[in-house]
Amino acid sequence: MSDVKVDDLKTRIPFRKDKTWFGGRGLFATQPIPKDTLIHTCPVPYASVIYRDFRKEVCAQCFAYAFDARRSSWNVKLAEGSGVWFCSEACRGDWARAEGAELVSAVNTEVDRLAKSMEKDRGKRAAASCRSLGSVPEPEAPSAPPALTQEAIDQAWAAGELATHAKTKPGSAPETTLDELELEDVRFVLSALVRRYIDDWAPTAAADMSSNLWTDVLQLQNHDLPYILARPQALVSHLRVYTFIRRVVRSIRVLEPYLATSEAVRAVLARKHGNVFGMYEMNTEGDSEMFGWSMYVSASYFNHDCAPNVRKERAGRAMCFYTTRDVAYGEELCINYIDLKDTVTERREQLRLNWYFDCVCDRCNRELETR
Repeated sequence: MSDVKVDDLKTRIPFRKDKTWFGGRGLFATQPIPKDTLIHTCPVPYASVIYRDFRKEVCAQCFAYAFDARRSSWNVKLAEGSGVWFCSEACRGDWARAEGAELVSAVNTEVDRLAKSMEKDRGKRAAASCRSLGSVPEPEAPSAPPALTQEAIDQAWAAGELATHAKTKPGSAPETTLDELELEDVRFVLSALVRRYIDDWAPTAAADMSSNLWTDVLQLQNHDLPYILARPQALVSHLRVYTFIRRVVRSIRVLEPYLATSEAVRAVLARKHGNVFGMYEMNTEGDSEMFGWSMYVSASYFNHDCAPNVRKERAGRAMCFYTTRDVAYGEELCINYIDLKDTVTERREQLRLNWYFDCVCDRCNRELETR
């Protein structure tokens, strides 16, 4: 972690958000900026998720990693069954005093309870099926997906929404168990919905947490269509996530207004891809292990360059951005999304697959010309 204190992390050099030459939006320096200048800090994420396997190893408040302190796990927890662990009593106190802390704990507890219940139910159904057939049933071959367009995706969501409302009525049978990645999506979306609830009902607390609001989230790039075109199975997965979340909020009534339709869940999932930052055991990515991801809304406007002039560094819950060289007035401020040690072919393939664009930065162009 950086030695700098979060209280001291303040934006010192202004920049502006503007359109880029390729049609998107980016951040541009409004004056010359020296190397190693802290230009932007996001104090807390709008939404985040710590992978289930890392919960005991990562502090829910400051994201400190137990192995960095030569420990196998943290032993301070919020409450039995809450799934929330801390590196110290101080962090637990800070987290508990935060607006919405009880709601987050209730959400985590209910997600884990439902996941265990559905897993148990799936085991019973599988055992009953095997007894009746005398053997393990063969899985059905997946049917070829129809041609996917935005209209087809919208129609699938509309149909899925109607089916989901029927499935999640009181007394309805449990849905198929979600896999672990889908459960992480559930937790991430619910984290965003809790934050939206705080925006709506405790605006002063929301302003203290970050200047970003739900309306700012909706301004981020929507990757619904390109993500599903690249991964058609994700459409069914997203609908399963929505169904599960509706089950969760049956016990978390304050969130029910946000689940009257699938709009809010779909909005978060469509903006998660390409807009979140991986959280790593060390403050920079390198070869360190990823233990979750976070959405820092204002930082999502940093575009990619394979020779970036800005580096990102995590300081506890905050994400900080420093210049890596002197930056001229009007120059775009860019970070890297991928491993810069990869070849130009590997880099462009990763960017095309996960961020849906062909990189035409100066470094890529030079390396392509010299191949």
